Amino acid sequence: MKKSFADLLEWCKSKGIKVTFTDSKTLHDYAALNPPIAKKLGFKNIKKNEILIDKGMPEETQYKNLIHELVEQELLRDGEAYWPSHLKALRSERWSLKKAQKFIVKRKGKAPLKSVRIQVSRRNK
Repeated sequence: MKKSFADLLEWCKSKGIKVTFTDSKTLHDYAALNPPIAKKLGFKNIKKNEILIDKGMPEETQYKNLIHELVEQELLRDGEAYWPSHLKALRSERWSLKKAQKFIVKRKGKAPLKSVRIQVSRRNK
């Protein structure tokens, strides 16, 4: 397991976030799900602090999906609508572990939404 992914999993554990690796059949072909979205999609057995990740994906993809779900979940819990949250989370998938942790810790401190800057990589444009 890559160090950064192992570190991210350990960090999630330290924050009380359970990361569950499951098959794509259970996820109904979603790559990953966080509780606010899973409940809207009809998933009843997901806990408040649990994120589901497809275990069949490559580790690099699992890492990106976990960053995505963590960021999206924080934005949704702060009252942002799904689509803007999803777009910001897509951009966050390129973040380093340190940047993602800083974002989530800052959000837990109830930082105003406007103070969170999300940078878009211009490399692929």
